Amino acid sequence: MVEKATKKKNRVFDYFCTEEKFSGGVAWCAGCPLELTARFIPKVLGDKMVFVGTPSCSAPVLHGQNLGSWHKLPYLACVMTGVGSSATGLTRYYQKAGIDATVVCFNGDGCSSDIGFQVLSGAAERNEKIIYITYDNEGYMNTGNQRSSSTQKGALTTTTPVGKIGKGKPTISKNLTMLMLMHRPRYMATATLSHLEDFAKKLQKAKEMVKEGFVYLHVFSPCPVGWRIDSNLSIEVCRTAVRTNYFPLWEAYDGKPRITVEVAAPKPITDFTKLMRKFSHLKENDIAAFQAEVDRRFALLKTLCDAAKAEEKTTVQS
Repeated sequence: MVEKATKKKNRVFDYFCTEEKFSGGVAWCAGCPLELTARFIPKVLGDKMVFVGTPSCSAPVLHGQNLGSWHKLPYLACVMTGVGSSATGLTRYYQKAGIDATVVCFNGDGCSSDIGFQVLSGAAERNEKIIYITYDNEGYMNTGNQRSSSTQKGALTTTTPVGKIGKGKPTISKNLTMLMLMHRPRYMATATLSHLEDFAKKLQKAKEMVKEGFVYLHVFSPCPVGWRIDSNLSIEVCRTAVRTNYFPLWEAYDGKPRITVEVAAPKPITDFTKLMRKFSHLKENDIAAFQAEVDRRFALLKTLCDAAKAEEKTTVQS
């Protein structure tokens, strides 16, 4: 498999020499990419950041337990319907008071794509100076693996069972990254833990670009429990998602996207589905439909990237 990064790699391991902001033992499930994502973000963004979160898989650790804390970062807990507006109030206060702080919303796909989409969209439309990070595990995992609008068609969840009648989720997933791209945020990107150098560069860019306006990051984060993945395969699932174009890695400035990790020869979607048991019931025709949807979404992304590149070339020539 050949993958070509479009820029020189970062010294990503240097970040791991910085102070750890989370305690050694936390209440996240074994093998969950969410834990590594949460630990990595402050290592890149630095000490002057504030997490804003909601009820979710991240909440038990970000909230702390009883009177104790599991991390050293400032944290504002709010309801799922108010995370974008709460972060807006916080960052506007910091700006008025002259306080140097980076406000980071850190929420699951259920909040971003469903319950809290209105305030996410509003913050993006107002171009608020916040970084909004969605960790996408394609469901409401903290409350029992119920489907969200981010859940893929055919996936087994507790609310889309498989049996004599049910065949998994009957509808395609909401393409949240495309919806956010249409908001034309100052900067947005997709990322995942299998490509840490790419992730680190995008966090660095987010830290700089948030000074000018809204930033959105969408992080692919498979759930070992809900997806029925062996806990030691989480990073392999992330890597395979990229290699099959199921989760392409790209970024965009002011709504103009470009692919940051090019996959020379994409693998078939079966390489991805065979790693988890939530898709084990899919038949040949289901897999074919799955592959067609992956190809369709990547073709849309590639068309937009080509259009942005052509526009940039025309602007330079003129």
